[in-house]
Formats: sequence, structure tokens, C-alpha cells
Amino acid sequence: MFRERARTLQAISLTLDVICVCIAFGAALGLRVLHDSIPVLNAIPSTPWSEEVFVRADYGVLLGASLVAWLLSLRNSGVYYSHRSERFSTVLVTYLRAFAFAALATTAVTFVFKTTSISRIFFGYYFTLSLLLLCFKQGLVIILLRAIRQAGYNQRHALVVGGGKPALWFSHVLRDAGEAGYNLVGVLLTDKAAALESTDLPVVGTVEDIDRVLTNHPVDEVFVVGGADTIATLAPLAQDLVEKGRTVSLITPLASSNHGVRGRITEFSGVPMISFGPMPRDEVESSMRRVMDIAVAGLGLLVLAPVFATVSLLIKVFDPGPVFFSQVRVGKQGERFKLYKFRSMQIDAEGRLTADDKLYQRYLDNDCKLPEEEDSRISNLGRILRRTSLDELPQLWNILRGDMALVGPRPILPDQISDLGPYTDMLLSTRPGLTGHWQVSGRSDIQYPDRAFLDLDYIGHNTLRTDLSIIAKTVPAVVKRKGAF
Repeated sequence: MFRERARTLQAISLTLDVICVCIAFGAALGLRVLHDSIPVLNAIPSTPWSEEVFVRADYGVLLGASLVAWLLSLRNSGVYYSHRSERFSTVLVTYLRAFAFAALATTAVTFVFKTTSISRIFFGYYFTLSLLLLCFKQGLVIILLRAIRQAGYNQRHALVVGGGKPALWFSHVLRDAGEAGYNLVGVLLTDKAAALESTDLPVVGTVEDIDRVLTNHPVDEVFVVGGADTIATLAPLAQDLVEKGRTVSLITPLASSNHGVRGRITEFSGVPMISFGPMPRDEVESSMRRVMDIAVAGLGLLVLAPVFATVSLLIKVFDPGPVFFSQVRVGKQGERFKLYKFRSMQIDAEGRLTADDKLYQRYLDNDCKLPEEEDSRISNLGRILRRTSLDELPQLWNILRGDMALVGPRPILPDQISDLGPYTDMLLSTRPGLTGHWQVSGRSDIQYPDRAFLDLDYIGHNTLRTDLSIIAKTVPAVVKRKGAF
């Protein structure tokens, strides 16, 4: 029944796409006919429009070829598969890929049939409108389906097979994603010893009870959660479930941790694989982020010049001595650099700290800080600068120099490298940042290793979109002054 429903939905979606492409064709034809009389558009050079019979025939060839190209590219790209758990941005990328193929294929057909009478302006109108209409239609479909699922309809019944923390973690993920439309039937333990730590999840038995569970409960999809040994042990069960018509998904603990590891589908010589590791580097996006860093840092230094002057004057008046404090930190690939801040401590603060072995060890053990009420090295003005994060502003110079980025892991001291353990290479694979997950999540309230895991999670999802999201959250975090000292 479920497969029949899926085919029906795919047929409806395909029909809607055909309608969208035909509407785009008609609209593009109208725009081409009226091109010379539409303000703004008439500024684009074009050849005179003709209504000769052979012209109409050429456009008929174009419509037929483009429809075939669109449908084949959309179908092969996986657009008509279920996108319950995917973001709209992921679906949008799929449409863009289909668009590129359809445009190239249609161009090739028009070249082969020598349909030279087709206007290039029409071609641009047609494919632009097609893409916009298809994406708009898909967006509406996703919003509608999510609303229906959250209302309790169009649900898929899911069974989680596994035990311990991995099964507990994924079961909660499944239950919290209400828009995906999954109804958790329960958890099937690998054995009785793999009992869950939580009592709010229904345990329906062990893997020996699979036949009874399938008989007594509707199950559309099964999620097998566990390490490599668990997956290997449950492989016969997974194969049996597939043969019984159930969809089986495999989830490993690697994919469930916040340690900078992401799973993605790849292939080798046509053989599909699930690969785990840091997100592949996007050179174009990295360049865009560096341009953004330089632009924001340069503009910030210029606009905030009066603030720099005011803070410098206050330091000189209320706590005579150097305006800036510099300290050696570890940057990308382990390179050392001098991090700059407005001085918020007494002049001999660094010496007093390192001179007392016990105090310095306590400082290191407490994630390179001392409780504010116990740290006598901080000046009265320095406490204000720290609370308002004004002491961090000189790091804009570090960003402009390329030592740091606007967003990234927290810059660490050389003595902290040994604390990073197996995550050292990953944490040092990118520039440290002025702000980051640790900044918007509580700053000094976040202790190691939780702070390191936040940084690793950022590295695993290291995109321009993530950076912009963190920057947007930084201002409220600074205003609330949560964990700032």
C-alpha cells in the first residue's frame, strides 16, 4: 500500500512539474512577443519577432525537447524520491543540477535540428521561469506536507533497532523531527544487556522478537543504529526486513557525535559508499569567507576608530601602562601568532600568573581562566571591558592579517594543545575565530571538553551559511553578557 501511495504522489508531482514547465513556456512566449513594449526589458537587444509557420514549428520542437529533458533530469536527480528529512536547500540544489542538465540537453537538440529561428532571449526567459516555478511549486509542496505531518497525517511508522546511547540518541532525534512525519513504534534492543538509560521510550523487545513486532505493529521503516560490529551482526536481519518490503537505514555512532564528523554518500567506480570525515573544502566558498573577513574587519577598524580611541584613553587614565595586551596563540596548522586585546589586567598579570605554579596549573585546568571574583589581576576598567566584550575588538587586526577569521574555533594557548588529544589535527585545520559556537553558547560557562566538541561540530559544518548564522547570534549573546568574564 505504501509503495502504491508513493507512486501516486510521484505521478502527481511529475504532472505538476509538466504543468509548471508548460506555463513557463507560455509566459516566456508572451514576454518574447511583448519584449519591445515592456519597459526595462526592451533595453535588452533582440531580433525582430516573426510569426512565420517555420518559427512556430521550431518552438514546438523546443517545447517537446525541453519537456523530455526536464523530466529525465528531474527523475534521474532523485527529485521524486521522499524528502521528509531533507532541508529545502538540499532539494533546491537538486533542482539546480537538473536545470543545468535540461538546459544543456535542450541546447544540444536545438543545435542538431538547426532551429536557428529560436530567440536567445526567449530561451533565457523560458528556463529562468521554469526553474523559478518548479522551485516555488516544490517549496509549497514541502510546506504543505510538513503541515499535514505535524497535524498527525501522512505518518511513517518507524522502528529503531539498537541499544545504549546511540539508539537513545537517534530515537530522540526521530521524535523531535515532527515535520518529517515519523511515528516511533518503539526500540528493538540488540539484546537485554543493551537496555536504554531513558524510560520515556517504548521498548518493544529484542531482535529475537522481530516477527512478533512486525505482526503486532505497523512498521514502514527500520533504523539500525550501532557501531560497525552491531551493523555487521544485524546485516542478516536488515536483509530480511528489506525482503519483507521494509525500508532499512543504517546509522553509525560516527554520524551521531558532535566531533566534526559528517556522513555523506560517495562512490568508488560506481560502488556506493558512506564516507565519514570533515566536510570537504570548498575553495570558492573559502575565498568568499576570506573576502568577507577582510571586508568586515577593515570596515570595523575604520568605523570603530572612535571606540578604539576612547578605550585607549580610558586605559591610560585609569590604569597607566600599555593599551594592548598580546599573547601567543595557536592558529591554523599549528602556526603561532600574537593575539591582541585591550589590556584588562594589571601590567604584571602574566608574570604573577606564571610565577605561581599552583595558580598557573589551576588556570590551565580551568580552561585558561580563573573565576572572576577570585582573579585579582583584573582591573576595575578591565571588568567592564570584559563584560561588554570590548576587550576583544583589537582581534579585528588579527582577522585582517589572516591570523584569525570572524567565525571559527576558540584560539588556544600552546600549553593547551596536549589537551586536545585525538582531535588536535581537526581543531587546528581552520583559522580560530573572533566568535564561534562557544561564543554564542555561553563562552566562559562552557568547559572543556564540551567547548572542544562545539568547535569540532563547527568544523564539521563549516559553511558560509553556518558563519552567517553564528554572526547573527553573536550580538544577542554579547548583549546578554552570558558567560563573559
